[in-house]
Amino acid sequence: MTTGIVTGYEIGKNKTGTKDVVLLQVRITDKTDIQTVELMNNPGDDSVPALDSRVAILEVGPAWKIGIAVSDNITPIMQDGEKRIYSQDSGVVKAFVAMLKSGIIEINGNTDFAVRFNALNTALQAFLTDLNTKLGIAFTAVGGTWPGTSVDISGAKIDEVKVK
Repeated sequence: MTTGIVTGYEIGKNKTGTKDVVLLQVRITDKTDIQTVELMNNPGDDSVPALDSRVAILEVGPAWKIGIAVSDNITPIMQDGEKRIYSQDSGVVKAFVAMLKSGIIEINGNTDFAVRFNALNTALQAFLTDLNTKLGIAFTAVGGTWPGTSVDISGAKIDEVKVK
């Protein structure tokens, strides 16, 4: 097994020409020794290593090499049993999802909370209906009219994030 540094990539065909795969251009020994290796990611992982990442290369046959593990030189921060998936640019994490062993999932940090929008909106609208009914009765009792009130929280809904 050897290691190399990722210098580029392309989407191309696998060794048998039957499937589109990520082909990495990897510097093996010196700046002029650039070789193409097929990247083998884990199932469900559609990512390309950043330039300058280190890759472990396994020689499968005389003219077939595959990249089987990649390190991008970003300092690991997770504890045992946890996982973080991130995007990066020039060695800087730009977006991430962290799955903690406590069961918490963080998306780009932990300074706010996600809510079950539909449940919140249903409870809020039921509260407003009850409030309008009671205030309507109270205003009628003193000869007035309650105009009713409403609240629209649709602006708080994030369509791109779904939770169970």
